[in-house]
Amino acid sequence: MLLVALRLTIGWHFFYEGVWKITNADEFSATPFLTMSKGPFAPLFYAMVPDLDGRVRLATGPIDDETKASEGWVTSPVYLDAWVEARDQFLSRNRLSEEQVKAVDEKFLQYKASLEEFMTDNQEDITAHFGALDRFIARKKSGKNNAAHEKKRIWDEQMKLRGEADGWLGDLDAMGGEMSLAFFNILDEDQQRHAQVPVVVTGPEKLPVPLPFVKSRTQFLDMAVTYGLSAIGLCLLLGFCNRLACLGGGAFLISVLMTQPPWPQIYPPAPAVVGHALIVDKNFVEMVAIFALAALPVGRWAGLDHFLYHWIGRPLEAKIPFLRKLND
Repeated sequence: MLLVALRLTIGWHFFYEGVWKITNADEFSATPFLTMSKGPFAPLFYAMVPDLDGRVRLATGPIDDETKASEGWVTSPVYLDAWVEARDQFLSRNRLSEEQVKAVDEKFLQYKASLEEFMTDNQEDITAHFGALDRFIARKKSGKNNAAHEKKRIWDEQMKLRGEADGWLGDLDAMGGEMSLAFFNILDEDQQRHAQVPVVVTGPEKLPVPLPFVKSRTQFLDMAVTYGLSAIGLCLLLGFCNRLACLGGGAFLISVLMTQPPWPQIYPPAPAVVGHALIVDKNFVEMVAIFALAALPVGRWAGLDHFLYHWIGRPLEAKIPFLRKLND
């Protein structure tokens, strides 16, 4: 009974975590969790976030006005391409009059000019920022100083550099959102009730990815986490494919431990509000428990695996002696 209770409690934990993330999709993203990774496995998780440092989105390119270009004006090709796509989708998805089409084009040109002005005004700072980032990466790779103050300095500098880039990217993303709203406001009341306003998609979502059916690796990771946790939790609650669910849950907890290992000498330490741990923390305990459940036929006890075993498992064991020995 206690093992069944353990299965149900862990299952509920996974299931509720997944369902909450699905119902609060606007608030959840795996990106902040990945970018705050620490320890020896951190580079692996940083690599999962496309354009983590903003190099692609903040890269500058020439503008189409030759006079301004000769004066040093620049733009962001990534954001400009995204805004052009958003404008074209808006025009194709909504039935607009000639005057409205003209108004949309005028708004687009206004925001295009704002983009050029923003990138030109910040060009020197952005160039200096990426120069500092290159020096930081080189220093981090060559440095062998494991003193506590050095670890703190490296972490603080990394967060400072990311914060600078995030500030510029946040301004540009907000500008794109304002442009979409400006397009929407051009419509009359009846059109607004049936309007399809595309979200301006920029940055990581615009980068080439090997999965064409999703917009980005980030969105794919968010989807995998939310629905994966829900499926694992539901299977544990129902006792359905219990061992596979336990292995999946254990693998997820291993990844959590890899992002935030409770090991000594790793900076930054976990906040005091979550408690104090040395090697073993609550995630480690749950991981051991779920792997223990994977080694036991707990799904057959008050679970759907009871029927799977008697309807499918036993007939297969009778035909394949190896499976019978493995189960024993």
